[in-house]
Amino acid sequence: MATKAQGKRKLVSFKDIQIAFLLEGIDGVKRLISGRKNAGTLLRRAVRELKGAGKKTEALDEFIAANHGPGTRGRAVPSSGQERLYRAQKIHAGGPFLRLPLSPLGTDKGSLVRVRFERDQIVVKNA
Repeated sequence: MATKAQGKRKLVSFKDIQIAFLLEGIDGVKRLISGRKNAGTLLRRAVRELKGAGKKTEALDEFIAANHGPGTRGRAVPSSGQERLYRAQKIHAGGPFLRLPLSPLGTDKGSLVRVRFERDQIVVKNA
């Protein structure tokens, strides 16, 4: 385990997690990742590498599922009725625009959506 300086931040890599799991099991992993913000990412990478090496990881898989969820990128898909704030973006050639998730509408790639622009709102519906 790499240490920056005494009393400073202590770095933990996925290899450290692999070693802790192989030597001490889940208890070693819990002790190593306590208080870490990115523990889920490190744990998933450690599992992927251990599986690639042919090691059994059922206990670690169960620990990750119980404590760190599925590990998708970005924010979760908004549910019906949920309100979120989005920051307007701008590309070089055009004006401001919003990048919105359409999966709550059940829209797939290539599907048509109907967009109605009003004075103070934009309404998006499946076509």
